[in-house]
Amino acid sequence: MKATETAAVLSPALQDYAEWKFRERAEIYAPILSEIENGLSCCTQEEAVLMRFLYGTMPVRDAGEYGFEVFLSYVRHALWLRDNVEWCRRLPEDIFVHYVLYYRINTEDISDCRPFFYERLKDRIAGLSLEEAVREINYWCAEHAAYESTDGRTASPMTMYRCGKGRCGEESAFAAAVCRSVGIAARQVYAPRWAHCDDNHAWVEVYIHGRWHFLGACEPEEELDRGWFSGPAGRAILIHSRCFCDYDCGGMQEEWIGREDGVYYLNETASYAKTCRLTVTVKDASGRPVRGARVAVEILNMAEFFPAAALVTDENGEAGITMGIGDVRLRAWSGGCVCEKMVFPAQEAGARDSGLKENRTGEIRTELVLKSGYPFIQEEDAKERLAGGSNTWEQILLTAPAQAPVSCARQSEEQKGRRQRRLEEAVRLREERFRALLGQLPAGEFPEEKEMLQIAGENAAQLYAFLKKDGNPDRKRLLHSLARKDYKDAPAGVLEDHLNCTQGELPEDIYVPYLLCPRIYLEELTPWRSFIRSCFSEEEKSAFTRLPELVWDYIEKNIRYDARLDYSAVCGTPIGCLKLKWGSLLTRKILFVAICRSLGIPARLRRSTMQPEYLENGEFRAPAGLRGKDSPGCLPAPALLALEAPEAQSGEKWNYGQNWTIGKLEGTGFCTLGYEGICFSGDSLTLELEAGVYRLVTSRRLPGGNQLAAFSVFGLQSGEHRAVELLSGENDEKTMLSDYPARELPELFLWDASGERQSLAHITGRGTALVAFLGAGEEPTEHVLNELNDYAEQWNGSGAEIIAVLRRPEELKNATLQRALARLSSVRIYFDREEASEKTAAVMGADPEKLPLLVLTEEGRRGIYSCAGYHVGSVDLILQILLLRKKGRKEENDDNINRKAE
Repeated sequence: MKATETAAVLSPALQDYAEWKFRERAEIYAPILSEIENGLSCCTQEEAVLMRFLYGTMPVRDAGEYGFEVFLSYVRHALWLRDNVEWCRRLPEDIFVHYVLYYRINTEDISDCRPFFYERLKDRIAGLSLEEAVREINYWCAEHAAYESTDGRTASPMTMYRCGKGRCGEESAFAAAVCRSVGIAARQVYAPRWAHCDDNHAWVEVYIHGRWHFLGACEPEEELDRGWFSGPAGRAILIHSRCFCDYDCGGMQEEWIGREDGVYYLNETASYAKTCRLTVTVKDASGRPVRGARVAVEILNMAEFFPAAALVTDENGEAGITMGIGDVRLRAWSGGCVCEKMVFPAQEAGARDSGLKENRTGEIRTELVLKSGYPFIQEEDAKERLAGGSNTWEQILLTAPAQAPVSCARQSEEQKGRRQRRLEEAVRLREERFRALLGQLPAGEFPEEKEMLQIAGENAAQLYAFLKKDGNPDRKRLLHSLARKDYKDAPAGVLEDHLNCTQGELPEDIYVPYLLCPRIYLEELTPWRSFIRSCFSEEEKSAFTRLPELVWDYIEKNIRYDARLDYSAVCGTPIGCLKLKWGSLLTRKILFVAICRSLGIPARLRRSTMQPEYLENGEFRAPAGLRGKDSPGCLPAPALLALEAPEAQSGEKWNYGQNWTIGKLEGTGFCTLGYEGICFSGDSLTLELEAGVYRLVTSRRLPGGNQLAAFSVFGLQSGEHRAVELLSGENDEKTMLSDYPARELPELFLWDASGERQSLAHITGRGTALVAFLGAGEEPTEHVLNELNDYAEQWNGSGAEIIAVLRRPEELKNATLQRALARLSSVRIYFDREEASEKTAAVMGADPEKLPLLVLTEEGRRGIYSCAGYHVGSVDLILQILLLRKKGRKEENDDNINRKAE
């Protein structure tokens, strides 16, 4: 594909907008402006307009991370599509620039990929209608990528193609990028947090004949506007899309929620769920409206009040949002004044003291009055509680929106059959491709690295080249220090750059993770070690080595930042930060660690507090500039918080980020601390914390999606020892199963591996069993299998058997299923050849088209609980039900014994 000299005419409005936005950033781009200007001088007029548009609207960090030629490739490809592809030519200009031209979908790593994808799809979609092309593209995506739970760094669409696995955010960025590569306007749509279950989800919308239509990325259906997530989306509080500027010439029809950093959010909730209009009035202590106040709409999810939307009040002190009808927490702030309040749209007006009023138009209104400082500090007993007084807990019931699914056309039997055949073919092609890639490497040469080579896909050749180069033992050490996702996209040259380290007298557990390892947080891996060493004079490096505090002083003096022009969800790299002299606070912290490691100083980003620390005299310490008001000359004594978690029911498990979290007050809100994976020892856990104000949150998810929650706010002083007992919402079997009456299942038959047909009643016998109809390889089932793996110990002790029902024998090869089977002690495998899942779902009142279908049974065919489709946390819920029923039976037996004794 060649650059075009006569691209489709760009409007004067777009040309003026591009010039204005670009010139606004001239000073910011000063370190690289000559490079940009030289590149623009070689562009056509149309190319230059769109390059200015990109440089004027992109997150500023991107300009330092990626070269001019990368963005120019996106521009030239988009202009060629505008000239030569009919459906692209017909797009409104704002839809074209936001959803075809734009290189960024969300937080993914960026690489030049559009021409690559176009060449692989142009013949496959030739002659198809726009709808047919979208469907065919999604089948192609399924042939090359599938779901896998991974970490929070979003790999590039090219990495997804090269490794074949990724989470929903990566699948949707991949599918949207592929659609854009052939001129189809596409965007990622996102439920930032569900209300009815934990976690979030992302999918894709495409613009066809003036309307947006949804599809599951890499999860093709025979029709648009179908997906397993349509049911969960019908219960969402908020669903949004995003773009990176406010250019609008009439094609953008949605409600603009507002702007966060340099990203603009559009409200898509009404397309998926039943909604209400929530209007918030913010006033000061004198009762006057506050203009420009920020209002966060927070959803309780994973035991954290997550800010799903950020609004700004108008001249009347009002801000509004269209949202799903579920309970939320509001937090407003302005000029150091704050107010928080729960609102309960899902419950009857006046049923709680929420201050809500519902008018005839369905609008819900509430008022927040700002006061100086965080609300807790304003309370009369604040001083006593800060000094170590007794804890108080506030308990609440949060109601999730009721089910209101998107209307989806039912598939015909012919469509079902065709889809199933094509999906099986997609799996076969994908697995054959990656088996062939692995087969190109010598078998058994690096047995300890076998798994990482399997994970790597096409990048296995890079890892192999790195390992093979010489016998340096740091090669293996370095690879094993990386995150799992790094194996998929770390080039050998980047890894080579980080071998230039000396262990000296450092112990292994310090040297490898805190000096040799190139991974600091979720930034892209780059050859920052040699770059950093080349950036500073010998005198500077010597001074930094003698006194690492000077590194942070340098960063604070030389690195600028303005959140309004960036996207804080994306980490900058040390190279990009130094090149542009630009970086968010997190990026600056990453840079501090990188500079220290480059100069031989062990350093880390402490995950619990997200503070950078360097090793001095055998202890890690943060630079003085990040230790707040404490004396820079010494480290303040930490506070010790002893958490006590007596089990509300025998066997209950406390999981951080699922049923409890702790956050520290920073400014006008609480920042959740990063204690993922931390475990209680018996019923206690001690945390070492800085002085400050903290909030503990606990939550218990009910089967219908509602939550029993509690939170406690308290202060800790330096050196204080304090004990707090976690409060778990009291629950009973009646409450848990109130919406799930026991039902007698029909006579069902399953088939075992030997081909024998057996009745479900015979299989389960008289005991308790979880009958799990699975869709191996599909995202909702992957979540359930991961949960079974995580809860294997509790499940093995529950006394309940698992009857895993697959659709086909080939599904036994699924890696996630195999991991779960290896840890579970009582599982039997069967196959569904007679639509047993549909019959079971019909009786239990579940969706017959959704897998997985989980049914808890007793005494053969008595179903006592079921859930179908996407329901994160379902395994924990079922364990809770099992524990409650076990407790109930014990109490009943004890009562019988006592009556007999009397």
